[in-house]
Amino acid sequence: MASYFKDAISKIYGDDDDFIIIGLTGRTGSGCSTVAKILSKPQAEIKHSLYSGNNPDSNPQRKQKIVLKNFEKTWEPFVTIQASSVLTLMLSELDIAESSVFLGGVDGISEQVKREIIDVLQEIKNEPVVEEDVRSLRRYYAEFLPGQNEKLKRIIGGSGYVKLFQQVGNNLRNSGSPTSEERKSGSFYSLADKINVIIKLIRAARGKGKKTFIVIDAIRNPFEATYFQDRYSSFYLMAVSCEDEQRKRRLRLLGYTDEQVGKIDGEEYSSRSLAQQSTYIKQDIQACLERSELYISNPDSENAVSDFSSLANQLITFVSLMTRPGLVTPTPLERCMQMAYTAKLNSGCISRQVGAVVTDLNFSVQSVGWNDTPYGQVPCSLRNRFDLVSGYDQDAYSEYEKTDVGYIERFSGENSKYLKIASTGRNISYCFKSEYNSLKKEKNQVHTRSLHAEENAFLQISKYGGRPIEGGKLFTTASPCELCSKKAYQLGIKEIYYIDPYPGIAVTHILMGGTNNPQLIIFSGAVGRAFHNLYSPRLPYKDELNALALDD
Repeated sequence: MASYFKDAISKIYGDDDDFIIIGLTGRTGSGCSTVAKILSKPQAEIKHSLYSGNNPDSNPQRKQKIVLKNFEKTWEPFVTIQASSVLTLMLSELDIAESSVFLGGVDGISEQVKREIIDVLQEIKNEPVVEEDVRSLRRYYAEFLPGQNEKLKRIIGGSGYVKLFQQVGNNLRNSGSPTSEERKSGSFYSLADKINVIIKLIRAARGKGKKTFIVIDAIRNPFEATYFQDRYSSFYLMAVSCEDEQRKRRLRLLGYTDEQVGKIDGEEYSSRSLAQQSTYIKQDIQACLERSELYISNPDSENAVSDFSSLANQLITFVSLMTRPGLVTPTPLERCMQMAYTAKLNSGCISRQVGAVVTDLNFSVQSVGWNDTPYGQVPCSLRNRFDLVSGYDQDAYSEYEKTDVGYIERFSGENSKYLKIASTGRNISYCFKSEYNSLKKEKNQVHTRSLHAEENAFLQISKYGGRPIEGGKLFTTASPCELCSKKAYQLGIKEIYYIDPYPGIAVTHILMGGTNNPQLIIFSGAVGRAFHNLYSPRLPYKDELNALALDD
């Protein structure tokens, strides 16, 4: 009977055939490749600083001790699938003449460099791989291809390499071919499809009853992230972040100029709209960060001895929770950020949803907010542009919108292009700020109807008479803008935890001015679906222990 309980519990937790896919995302220089290298190491080679003593002095140390025991008994190295290596592979699968013509048209690639690239592609063509042998697949995809990729990086140079592979990736999403810019509808899944084929090969070769852990380095388009999220319940999108100045400093040390860094940032971190074709084919790290469920903070190490140990601690904890949900409880940071992450879903903003939570210094929640119109006004998501011009639901619209002749004329003139969309059953809502700025030919943020999430949370405290928050903490799914930063500063907030950086000068101009500076901290932890997946035990732990104790 004892073996029955042991086998049943093992089956429930999938101990023998765990299948995990982690997709990494983050800006160039943030550390995705470093994370992939740590995940692919054997247990004995991972340098961490998890607590291992017998007399912990805090609950965080006790949690670390539990995680460490699990790590030492259950760790399985990940197989790395490097997205840039897959692009190289797809180039090598073309006819050499086709690749040669394509490379000849790329700016900055000389005839000599082109010949050396072709030699590398030919080496890949000639390299054998046994698809039924997982060791052969691991060596080919995790060692051989990345090695060939490093050759290309040395041949082309860092910035030239990034530029070339951004172009290859864009071509692939555009046309399904690494060398063609021709538009073919639905091709933006081409890279994801190829990676998925490799995942299936590795899993099939591993066989039933064996653990299969895979890390994709890296996902840089949000639709590729959605592709894997829709197909695999065991897929986690993990965002790797660091302070922007640290990231740029790392790239400078690798030989990138400030101009080259600026071009890379412009390519992968520009604002994009679904009305632009480039949104579907280009890198969009900001959108990937918003879709992520796990966040890793990768600051520069204080010294060589502690190099990457903090990073390893975070990774070990997440992987332990993936294999053993509920092993430990969430951190206070995760608990509060999860509330902010959930709160953002209340937002009626049709551009971007943001949530915020304000706590005292002991993480006691004082208020929750999200970006939305003031109480009593109708959120943008519930308004309809055809209702406005038809005179329906008049309480939903301002006097300005109903009476300004110039605004109404321009607004009505735009309605015809939305008629066919209305026929699909969609509500044709609109953003007043965008409409007004278009009328006035401005780009002024002051015309927004909504309060920002942080602003709303601060006002809730004033409105309902909450306790003082001086010395407290602010959690926000996007770092605060200049206006909200001033409010946080004035209220005496001491720590601001955020997920996605806001493009502005709030940090350097507001938060780092004067003598009462709040600390801005990149969030590390799980939110959303991952929060529930990792922290919800599959069995009550007492019952599990009692069943296992029935050993004869």
